Amino acid sequence: MTQKAFNVLSVAALLVAVAAFWLGPAGPPGPKGDSVIGRQGHPGVGVADLVMHGGGHLIVMLTDGRRIDLGRVTGERGEPGDPGAPGAAGAPGPRGPQGAPAPAPARVAHSKKPRKRIKPPCRPPAGRTT
Repeated sequence: MTQKAFNVLSVAALLVAVAAFWLGPAGPPGPKGDSVIGRQGHPGVGVADLVMHGGGHLIVMLTDGRRIDLGRVTGERGEPGDPGAPGAAGAPGPRGPQGAPAPAPARVAHSKKPRKRIKPPCRPPAGRTT
């Protein structure tokens, strides 16, 4: 389990504990009511937000404006975990910009000396033997 998943589960368990503390245990079912609609009840209080404050304190902000500091909910930093498996290859990237033109080929200097011609070896004409 990753540290992030552990933290989320810890906060969820803590939230359930806070709700149980504020709400108390469930009572027995009430008697069957009549069909007359009663007056509107008082609005309930809910959790508006959960914020991790400096030093690892969890702050619960309620819908009625109250803030409750639940104290430090994080532990000491643990040892680094094992490296994860390599991820899948990503999608090809966009085509890059046009590159600079190639430099002109270097010119080869020719000597002014005439070249010697190589004569092919003499062969007798076809059909003739020596």
